[in-house]
Amino acid sequence: MQARIIGISGSPIKNSNTDRLIQAILGSSGLNSEFIKLSKMNVKPCIACLGCKKDNICKVKDDFPELAEKIRRAEAIVVGGYAPYGSVDGFTKAFLERLFSLRHQNGLNRGKFAVVVASGIGRGAPGLEETGQQIEHALTVDGMEILGNLKITGNTECLVCGFGSTCPMSSLPWVFGDDIEVTPDKFCKVEDQSDVWERANELGLEIAEKIKNRALM
Repeated sequence: MQARIIGISGSPIKNSNTDRLIQAILGSSGLNSEFIKLSKMNVKPCIACLGCKKDNICKVKDDFPELAEKIRRAEAIVVGGYAPYGSVDGFTKAFLERLFSLRHQNGLNRGKFAVVVASGIGRGAPGLEETGQQIEHALTVDGMEILGNLKITGNTECLVCGFGSTCPMSSLPWVFGDDIEVTPDKFCKVEDQSDVWERANELGLEIAEKIKNRALM
């Protein structure tokens, strides 16, 4: 059955905060949906070949053309990325670039409803706001209607690598100040971030209502 709403996660972490918030939006919508994890696919950056210029079909031989067809048929999309090195992650960035093939000439994504999810590691670390803005900008350029831009406090890899409390390059001082001992209370779960979790469920319902109302017009 065709998915009416597609969730796209750029997080490579299994069952990540980003994944779960996207899935919460999909679930609360009550619509037939599909969740897609970009790290499990082969989606390269756009190579600017303009092979899509006549038919809006990307000619690069990877997994994007199949994904693009799902997006074309969907009525809404939720895109989530995270913020390494002060900017949107590479998986999400490559996906957003490839949306050009659907935008060129015909704007095949115009009018779709969209929600943005961005995850960062918290206090003092750059990139969270920028990541949300970058994803929103790309979807807006494609002509989508942005219904929400959600921000998650996530977890730095330095909490789990085994060297976070001793490494001179550790991000733990950015996030926790002088207290850099790795303890369970330092890990963040999106379900405990009540404002963003509640807003995600509201946005799922809002997407469903907007799609219903559009069908009645």
